[in-house]
Amino acid sequence: MKALTQCIILLACVALSTSAAILNCRCLKTIQGLPYELITDVEVREPRPYCNKREVIVTLEDDTQRCLNPEGKFTRAVLQKQKKARADKTSTSSPTTAPTTATSTSS
Repeated sequence: MKALTQCIILLACVALSTSAAILNCRCLKTIQGLPYELITDVEVREPRPYCNKREVIVTLEDDTQRCLNPEGKFTRAVLQKQKKARADKTSTSSPTTAPTTATSTSS
């Protein structure tokens, strides 16, 4: 009887731990694509201890979020555009200072 109780407790723990992992993934369903102009932000979540899949979450103009298929062509294009935009932003945001020369005029 004692072994049966331990077995039931063990099975309950396993069931709870596996179901909790599914609940912590944000993307239960993914879409293949949508109009790029609607996207305002892109968030990539790499696999984590409680969610073993890569998730790509986009925020749209109306502040809703959608999950993209991380293996899809559209998602790869979105991530490439985001990477290029960030590279352009960092290269243009670095301040450039021109040397100034002080001139004095004496009257």
